Amino acid sequence: MKRILIPIGTLLLSNLVSAQLTPLPNTENYIQSKTYLDYSGTTPTKSSETVQYFDGLGRPKQIIGIKASPLGRDVVTPIEYDAFGRQVKDYLPVPQSGTQNGAIVPSPLTNASSVYGSEKIYAEKVLENSPLDRIHQQIQVGNDWANKPVTFQYDTNVNGEVFQFTTNTTWVNNATSSVLSLPGTFPANQLYKNTVTDEDGNISIEYKNGKGQIIMARKHDGTLYNDTYYVYNEYDQLAFVLPQKALFQPLTDTLLNDLCYQYRYDGRGRLVEKKLPGKGWEYMIYDKADRLVMTQDA
Repeated sequence: MKRILIPIGTLLLSNLVSAQLTPLPNTENYIQSKTYLDYSGTTPTKSSETVQYFDGLGRPKQIIGIKASPLGRDVVTPIEYDAFGRQVKDYLPVPQSGTQNGAIVPSPLTNASSVYGSEKIYAEKVLENSPLDRIHQQIQVGNDWANKPVTFQYDTNVNGEVFQFTTNTTWVNNATSSVLSLPGTFPANQLYKNTVTDEDGNISIEYKNGKGQIIMARKHDGTLYNDTYYVYNEYDQLAFVLPQKALFQPLTDTLLNDLCYQYRYDGRGRLVEKKLPGKGWEYMIYDKADRLVMTQDA
């Protein structure tokens, strides 16, 4: 039997020859990549080349698609930071008037008006005046959205605003089995309340506990509320999901089976039983590596 030995250096050299990149100046920090899109026999015929430049802090500052426009011109995406080092504007790519073969463009926005006209070419984030840097408003690209921001509000719950469901969990056939009850509502300032109002004025509210678990999600279209409750057992596992229609009714087995989502777990925290509204129980079996290997419906 013959053995054919090819020196590793020969393989590396052949790869370098076939992956020629456009030469760039060594005065900037950058990552240059080339993706081959088509070939003829063994010769590449079409490729896409991109250069990403970084500032002295390692932050991206410009992305260039070399000759990426239909006219063979460079397409540049500028990246800017405010005085606190935060990226609050996301620019659209700007085709240039020519190509510099990947060299960094000093003024990439100069040609923006000839491409986009007077349209606003960046999405903008307005951050609140606090060290938390939380988003207060988010404005999309284009003049039509300039006066229709997505707004974010951060607060806590008031007394009686959110139901406080509880569970009593036991073990049945090596799986959790929780009984749901509703003793009352959360006292004031026990939950984080995050409110998002979209461009059309629709309101979404999430109430979370100190562990980051969603307790209630509320949708509001200006007229009606639609609440969904998430109930966790004593092991911090999601045990029940209650939609709007299941609220303000006695918590009977019929109600839970017809309208609610129910989940049960084994001693290793794996989901082993679940019940969707109007369906029977479904069962899951795992192997020793915690991989799901079998499911059984009702």
